[in-house]
Amino acid sequence: MPAPFLLDTNNYCLFFQYPKPQSYFRLTQKIKAGAVISFYISEITSMEIHSVLGKYRRGSSLQHQQCNREIIVGNNTTQCSNTWISPRRKKMRAKVFRNIREMILDIEAQKGDVQATILKLEYASTEKARELLIKYADRYNLGSHDALIAGSLIVARETQGLDLTMATSDRGLKAVLQEESIPFFDPAIL
Repeated sequence: MPAPFLLDTNNYCLFFQYPKPQSYFRLTQKIKAGAVISFYISEITSMEIHSVLGKYRRGSSLQHQQCNREIIVGNNTTQCSNTWISPRRKKMRAKVFRNIREMILDIEAQKGDVQATILKLEYASTEKARELLIKYADRYNLGSHDALIAGSLIVARETQGLDLTMATSDRGLKAVLQEESIPFFDPAIL
């Protein structure tokens, strides 16, 4: 049986980073049972990880963007003359991409010593996510993906009786979980 933790996308990404950050080790200490690391992810997290992997495979070119902000000094306003530069991100090598994609597919098929159980995205999950956005989006930085992840957790707790704890470092999501009295674990905090 998986450890009673639902990982958000950023914490799921820790498994595919090199070198491993300290938060990876704090997370795996919580979710490891014997030789197996097991956890839950929502279906939207399963989809998002492929989107993130694709972004790194594509890479990005160096981009220059003219600043369009105004500078106000006293009663005078002038147009900013600075240029923002977004650095180039090299394309991920094809072999690395294939290896990570294979690792994701194995984890989600529960092959090997890292196993994810996917919580299907149900209509009730989207309704709960909508309720969370209506209730909290004006106070906290809660996006639709995080709301769907939280909605999946809440529905799993209510309908399947799973006593899940969210693993997240996202401040907005943690604030919403706290408001809803749902336990969370932040592996980025010592």
